[in-house]
Amino acid sequence: MSSRFISKKDKVRWQVDRERFQLEERRPPAPYRVFTPDQVLPAVMRKLGLEQPMWEQVLTREWEALVGEQVARHTRPGRLQRNILYVYVANSVWLAELRQFAEKAMLEKLQAQFGRARIKGIRLQIDPDG
Repeated sequence: MSSRFISKKDKVRWQVDRERFQLEERRPPAPYRVFTPDQVLPAVMRKLGLEQPMWEQVLTREWEALVGEQVARHTRPGRLQRNILYVYVANSVWLAELRQFAEKAMLEKLQAQFGRARIKGIRLQIDPDG
């Protein structure tokens, strides 16, 4: 790789990394880029097959902030299947209430937080675990 395609900043970074890690290569691999942890972690998690479990943990942890304290006491996030998030509801009274008044708002908040590509819709159902 010709050094004219490498910026001065990347050239210096390569020299520092080369000395730090005692690399024998004189030229950086093409293309030489430095990644930050927030760029690397999602790719590693995806490669290890842990992206979905990690996302589910984030969703569970942030559930109350997303749907509100009152709704969170009577619901919990369930599985995500074909980009449809199943939301488990404590009883039929809450199920009817949420379907009539809160389902659309809940979906909008979830999509704003996690993206429309990940959550295309929600399906409310009675909690199978009671």
